[in-house]
Amino acid sequence: MFARIGIGAAILLAAALLAHLGHTLIQAYGDARYQSGLADGRLKQLPDILAANAEAARAGLAARDRVITADGLRDTAVDRMIPQILSAQEKVAHYAASVAGRAACLAADRVRGIEDDRVSLFPASAPGPAGGGPTGPMPADAAPDTGGS
Repeated sequence: MFARIGIGAAILLAAALLAHLGHTLIQAYGDARYQSGLADGRLKQLPDILAANAEAARAGLAARDRVITADGLRDTAVDRMIPQILSAQEKVAHYAASVAGRAACLAADRVRGIEDDRVSLFPASAPGPAGGGPTGPMPADAAPDTGGS
């Protein structure tokens, strides 16, 4: 009697084991099919992705070429203007060194007269009573505020 129960239990255990193995096999097959479908989907999208990447690369190269061309045009224009700028600077330096050039330079009192002219033309922008700007006079050793922190 115990032998029959033991054989029955062994058969039942073998059937459960086979059912579990079958379920695992079916699950593995289903997972493999799912992954295969994902891979097929990605493979079908690959030409579109490659085409988009190629187009982005072409656009980047075209932009680079436009920048290089514009940079070359700017360099050409600057190269063309440098001799003119240097010539003008040299002419100004020679003129300032001459007697006529020194006579035409403004002395300090003539420069201060510009402020008086501005006040007479635009009285609303006149400095405060202390002689300074709208905030009062600036000490001689104070540096002007550049707005940075």
